[in-house]
Amino acid sequence: MSVDFKETRALLLRRHAAVFAPDRTAQQPDACMQLFDIDLAKLGYALSQRLRARLQTLDSALLSAMQEHIWETLAAQLGGNRQHTPLFRRFPNNIPSNTEALWMDRVLTHFMQAPDQPCLHCARTGTTHVLKPCRHVVCDACFDGGNYSACPICNRHADRDSPFFLPDPGQKQKAAVHMPLKLLDLGASMDDAAQVLVSALCARKQAMSPVDTDDFKTLAGEYRLRLLAWIPEQIPVRENIALLFGTLLKHCEPAAVLAAAAAHIGTATDVIRLVAVYSGADPSLQGQVVYRQVPIAKARGMARFKTLFTPGSYWNKQASLPLPVTIKRFKMAKLGRPLRRALLALLESFHPDSLTEDMLRHRAYWVWLGEFLHPHEYHKRYPKVAFAFGVVRKKGPDGTPGPQFETFYAGLEKAVMRKDAVAMVALLRQRPGELARRFDHALRVADGDSTASSAVLDAFASCAPQFATPVLLTLLALLPNRLHAGETRLYWPKGSVATGFMAPDQRAPLPRQTVDQAVALVERELLARFSSKPPVGECLIDTALADIMVPFNERTASRSAIQLPRGSVLPVPPGKKARLFLHWCQPENGGRSDLDLSVAFYDEQWHFRGVCSYYQLTCKGSDGSIIATSAGDLTDAPFPDGASEFIDLDCDLARQNGVRYAVAVLNNYSGMPFEDLEHAFAGLMFRDDVQGAHFDPRTVALRFDLAGTNGVFLPMVFDLQENQLHWLDLYAPGGFEFNNVETSTATISAVCPAMIAYFASSIRMSMYHLVLLHGAARAQRVILRGDGTLRALSRQEGEDNASFLARLRRWNPQDVDNAPVMHEAPLFAALLDADIALPENSIVYALRPGVSAATIAASDLIS
Repeated sequence: MSVDFKETRALLLRRHAAVFAPDRTAQQPDACMQLFDIDLAKLGYALSQRLRARLQTLDSALLSAMQEHIWETLAAQLGGNRQHTPLFRRFPNNIPSNTEALWMDRVLTHFMQAPDQPCLHCARTGTTHVLKPCRHVVCDACFDGGNYSACPICNRHADRDSPFFLPDPGQKQKAAVHMPLKLLDLGASMDDAAQVLVSALCARKQAMSPVDTDDFKTLAGEYRLRLLAWIPEQIPVRENIALLFGTLLKHCEPAAVLAAAAAHIGTATDVIRLVAVYSGADPSLQGQVVYRQVPIAKARGMARFKTLFTPGSYWNKQASLPLPVTIKRFKMAKLGRPLRRALLALLESFHPDSLTEDMLRHRAYWVWLGEFLHPHEYHKRYPKVAFAFGVVRKKGPDGTPGPQFETFYAGLEKAVMRKDAVAMVALLRQRPGELARRFDHALRVADGDSTASSAVLDAFASCAPQFATPVLLTLLALLPNRLHAGETRLYWPKGSVATGFMAPDQRAPLPRQTVDQAVALVERELLARFSSKPPVGECLIDTALADIMVPFNERTASRSAIQLPRGSVLPVPPGKKARLFLHWCQPENGGRSDLDLSVAFYDEQWHFRGVCSYYQLTCKGSDGSIIATSAGDLTDAPFPDGASEFIDLDCDLARQNGVRYAVAVLNNYSGMPFEDLEHAFAGLMFRDDVQGAHFDPRTVALRFDLAGTNGVFLPMVFDLQENQLHWLDLYAPGGFEFNNVETSTATISAVCPAMIAYFASSIRMSMYHLVLLHGAARAQRVILRGDGTLRALSRQEGEDNASFLARLRRWNPQDVDNAPVMHEAPLFAALLDADIALPENSIVYALRPGVSAATIAASDLIS
């Protein structure tokens, strides 16, 4: 089967702004490129001279195909490939100022207006129209058919052939935008670029983001067995092993895939992750949330639903309500007999105790998988597997009770209950990753006992070389914060989306001497690891990266055009208007779904000041000025065009009217979960002119997909006093239906300030401090860029990494180099904006693309 590698070309274009075009002999005239230049500029991109010259050598058919591929890929990344028509087509003009009066008119019309009768509002005759399919009767004298794009009464999409709808006012002209274009360049070799990316993704030391996961699976699906020559000897993250070989199993001969996978699969969990990916499921084994209808009579007796049945509640009139249930199984792909035997043989090769214990960690999944593997059919050939399944199922093949087995974690829990830190550490030494994660806990169990504390610290020191780099970075930032008692503790449970959980912090502070010793050990280990990477002559660092967090819990990150780590802070460009957008589309054969975009306003003490949403289309300040305007609420999103909503926010006016925080809120008001929609995304534009087209891809600052189930998504908070944008990327459970700012304001005013304070406390490492570690370990010279200036600091003769790092952190002006700041040799650059031309072959991390293409991602710096 031939493969055109279209998806690989697309992902390399998205990630590295690289276009791979063959060198042909045609010579297309400049006129063939001019229209493409104009279309690219509408997306905010331009071609480099060498890419333009290469494209002009293609014949007309291939050139047209390449241009279409480039435009579609970039437009899809920004959201510009969708139709964006809000309820009020003349937005931001002609928005009803009295939402309550509009609502009353809609209610009266819904219940009382009849066809062929005078309008009950204006008493005119011959002005009413029956819309399809909702059958609402609307008056064109009371509702402006030139402004509405859907039914004015129910806000659902209607047949636009009705005479009520006046001709479309036409697409607005794109306004002038004052920003540089992002550069697309010619790629040298697609296979080489793919190989580098595969190697980098395999080397990741933490679970990948959804974007990286999708790209990894795409590469495996298109390159197939050719990929095996590119993978390193070690793949640190077990989920990535499953993603690679599970994807290959779908496309290649199982025997060849399993033969290559055997060297990387070492546990039973690896096997079930592999089967999950092969079956199209998530290898994280987090469980799948499904909704089961519970009769109202039964729900009334369930404590979790007690607050729903208040007098007058909507649920009192329903026959049932949805109950979210997490199930630990997935739809199993066909397992042929040869594949089943190969999987059983792989399991049989493991140590019996580790096999059994590992299967017990995911017991529900193994009980389910056993229904398809039929292990007891082969109990003589694979006795260890048969024994393990007997423990998991709690019974043998003859129905007798299964054997008993004590796990590692049961023994660990017993040591904790006895407050025996020495026994606890003795067990944790067997699993260094657990020791790193439970280091703080072990010290608290030691409770100041010098012997026990020394045992914990000794174990930590001896196992530090085996700790994963992300864990070391977490400890380096966390441990200094444990010198004093905290007020709130945040947890980040494993899941498909981020749902930070808060609780009072009841932990006692850790001794300074212990913290100092542990921090020194961690820092020494990190410098040693980074110094083993390829050396660089110079390291250029943006000081603005101090507000960008090192990625953590990437599995729950939203799919986004810009991979902004959770907790990061971006400057809000002065003088521009903020336009938030939401677009979603129901499946072709699916049900109806209603999502809502809102902005909630709070003062300095997080007291609620107002809202802009479907139930208040304009939010006015105390001086009467309009600080936010909604483009209206569409209540369905039929396939294929979907629906879009917008809110314009004037940050300056809001600040002048006593607003400190503006919180973007995305609510699932009713219908299917976010993840079941055909597509759903939202984002933010910064506009010079809000009178231009409703959606202008050139101005998109953030664009992210919606995921998860029903509930409330809190993506970002504007701090209007500091002119900053806090990226939270956080989901709150909300209710089954009717979620809005009013029902969520208690959650918003509790969660948002806690999250902002959490990330401001330096409890998570910033990209700036991570890159300083790389610079101290790998560079001879470090250049800082900030406040429009460049400052350089060179390594002194014979200076070790720790001493250089200490000087970089102090940054004494007397040490700054007087020599020219930048040289022409390739360097390592870590930039907020890639707005500076760099020498060819430089290693570049850039949060936002520009004239220089990023060659690595933030997660590559943690590998």
